[in-house]
Amino acid sequence: MDLAAHAERIGWYHTMELAPGLTTPGMFDLRGYVDRYGLPERMDGMRALDVGAWDGFWSFEMERRGAQVVALDLDDERRLDVPPRRRPTRFPTQPRGAGFALAHDVFGSEVERVVCSIYDATPAQLGHFDIVFCGSVLIHLRDQLLALERIAALCRGTMISAEEYNRAAGLVPFPVSRYRADRKASVVFWQPSVTTWKRMILTAGFDTVEVKGRFTMRSPQGFGVRHVVLHGSNSVTAG
Repeated sequence: MDLAAHAERIGWYHTMELAPGLTTPGMFDLRGYVDRYGLPERMDGMRALDVGAWDGFWSFEMERRGAQVVALDLDDERRLDVPPRRRPTRFPTQPRGAGFALAHDVFGSEVERVVCSIYDATPAQLGHFDIVFCGSVLIHLRDQLLALERIAALCRGTMISAEEYNRAAGLVPFPVSRYRADRKASVVFWQPSVTTWKRMILTAGFDTVEVKGRFTMRSPQGFGVRHVVLHGSNSVTAG
């Protein structure tokens, strides 16, 4: 297999080094931000879930740290819960998991990829997880609270959430979420304040929530996205 030629045929979301000198041209390069998320240095013996894995950057990162990882995503982008005007009307020529499949093969990974919406994910199907990682996913969903409820039911330890937040909405002293789906090119329904994200995580069923940090993620195209990292803790253990 000509790895470089194969990689060039894929539209990448994540920047990843597949081999020395061969780096994917992702929309976002997360490699310089990894220490901002609060992943355990070692995850040996842990089960981890990567929600909305896309090319699998975080799935493979958690596997490198020793975790047994399940990657959750959809192949058909028509099923993505983004504003209707931004949804494809035809099945894409390239399934969403193409980059993941190539990286999985190159890395000799054992990450299990499950094609499923977070709305439909249940402990009966997937089991429970010590760590649930959900980065830049909830911001694109119509029903953010339902997704958080599903995550809370799956999590027996810590959820790591990293999402865009609305700074202006945070200027008022109560939870606010700004409606954004009416923008022409929007892939976002709701843009909560940091306070709103915290309240939703607690409402969904987590016992505690802690803000771990805020940063602006820069894309190779030059734009930045404000992120807040929150850890939700769930003391309920699997039965």
